[in-house]
Amino acid sequence: MTIEELLQTEGKYVGPTSGVSMLPMLKSGRDSVVIMPKTERLKPWDVALYKRGDDYVLHRVIRQTDDGYIIRGDNCYSDEKIKEERVIGVLTEYFKAEKRVQLDDPKYLRYVKRRIKNYKLRRFFFRIKSKAKNAVKRILIFLRLKRPKV
Repeated sequence: MTIEELLQTEGKYVGPTSGVSMLPMLKSGRDSVVIMPKTERLKPWDVALYKRGDDYVLHRVIRQTDDGYIIRGDNCYSDEKIKEERVIGVLTEYFKAEKRVQLDDPKYLRYVKRRIKNYKLRRFFFRIKSKAKNAVKRILIFLRLKRPKV
């Protein structure tokens, strides 16, 4: 049964997560989410469930557009534009291991504010780290090429 069918017949989906795009909030294989059908326009900070091809994706709404949303995973560094009709559900709560987390919890709201506020700084350091890794790889390749053959 698909998630869309469960949302339609049961009125919600409860299940595990996979992937790294919502780290550190959701850890793959450990945490579970509760998704309800989308009944109204989502607001910034809501976590939308949508389909990308055959895959289900759970990402945070950054802002609304005329025909949809700009969204991004908490552990991602690029935005994605999603049309309103592609969103099939919205996160209403989740379980971090066995601990229930409700989305009106002050600790959760502080996490979201910090994650959104620090995005540019995290992205800056991510790019520096990525460029440094690439430079090291190029140096290692260069050194291997210069090594005399025995």
